[in-house]
Amino acid sequence: MIGKRTAVELLACAAGLMAAYMIGSVSVWAYPLARDNIWLVTWVSMGVVVILNIGQIRRAMDVDRAGQDGTHD
Repeated sequence: MIGKRTAVELLACAAGLMAAYMIGSVSVWAYPLARDNIWLVTWVSMGVVVILNIGQIRRAMDVDRAGQDGTHD
């Protein structure tokens, strides 16, 4: 079962991915001549969002586990 903190961090990661995708979509619509470059930057940005959130998600999972084990105050 996913704890509350982990769920919040996963939701934040999903929101970041959705925001990056939406910005990429609007950018391609606004300037279609740069479609390939815009999507390249969008996918790289989405990868960075995931990489930056991995540590926070792992910490949240650790805190949730510690709370369930009874070892956390």
